[in-house]
Amino acid sequence: MRVLNNLAYYIIFYLWSVLFFLFFSPVKFFTRNFAVFLSKIWTSSIMALSKKILGIDCIIHGEKNILNNKPILIASNHQAAWETFFLTYFFNDPVFILKKELKMIPILKWYFEKLDFIFIDRNKGFNSLKHTINSINNLVNKGRKIFIIFPEGTRLKPNEQGSLNPGVFAIHKILKMIVIPIKHDSGKYWINGKILKKPGKIKIEIFPPIKSLDKKKFLEKLRKIYY
Repeated sequence: MRVLNNLAYYIIFYLWSVLFFLFFSPVKFFTRNFAVFLSKIWTSSIMALSKKILGIDCIIHGEKNILNNKPILIASNHQAAWETFFLTYFFNDPVFILKKELKMIPILKWYFEKLDFIFIDRNKGFNSLKHTINSINNLVNKGRKIFIIFPEGTRLKPNEQGSLNPGVFAIHKILKMIVIPIKHDSGKYWINGKILKKPGKIKIEIFPPIKSLDKKKFLEKLRKIYY
């Protein structure tokens, strides 16, 4: 049954996604608000399909820790593609900070550009960080409030520990931006690199903001939350 459910999911997922993005491929001619609306529709549909067919749902703790009146940086751990769907679905008009390789995806790259996503070239070090900070600052001045970053930089297996990119602290310190950590266990069910997904309820914990201008203490707090 699990194999059949996964097969049905992939068929519907790819057929729906291809038709959706081909139909709405002229994104360059859309308003930004319409592009945000379309991204919300698509991610909502993927979340619904995952729940209905794969049996993957989620439970959220700590929603009260989200501040709605100030720009915030969501610092989430990273285990699977699932959380990118969830974070887009859950937050209102988020701006993702992603590795530059994702900018090469056909059609989606036009959506990323329209949605003001920021791309990091990890080979450029300080220049890439400077670009990220300047981009966030410009977008905040335009009214954007939700920014999302994955400090681990790559997907990790559940219980696997990685190194945290100190860029998240630099953004916090230089822009005085509130950092709200999120921890989840999506990799237990949406298993990265595996075709078969497992039914279950993903646990999502939204933590209070980390308040420290000391780099070592800041990263230690974030590490304790993740691991």
